[in-house]
Amino acid sequence: MGNGPLLVGAQVPPQALAILQRSCRDCHSNSTRYPWYSYVFPVSRLIGDDVRRGREHLNFSQWNHYPIVRRERALSEIANQVQDGGMPLTIYTWMHRNAKLSEADVETIFAWTQEERMRLIQDARADSVK
Repeated sequence: MGNGPLLVGAQVPPQALAILQRSCRDCHSNSTRYPWYSYVFPVSRLIGDDVRRGREHLNFSQWNHYPIVRRERALSEIANQVQDGGMPLTIYTWMHRNAKLSEADVETIFAWTQEERMRLIQDARADSVK
């Protein structure tokens, strides 16, 4: 799978991408950065399970392989999760304090999800007319 770029095919403003890389990449991409303590049992197992589940649910490294409907749903879920404080997980932000989202971060991610979702819908409509 590799450590390629995140969200290939999406239009992500640099500020939003920086937030996603800082706060979401480790659990939702193939570019996980494993700290030293992630190699110590039983922490290694917990972190491995969290990363596996995160990637299964949403993997930004696989974005361009998802059908448009899945991307649209993922964008809605991202918006809801960050607005509700569900992501990033509290257990993650305990050890990665810089991953915690500020109000401005939430607003930036929310705005991007809405813009990208509308772009996907418009592209799908344009493709259906062709």
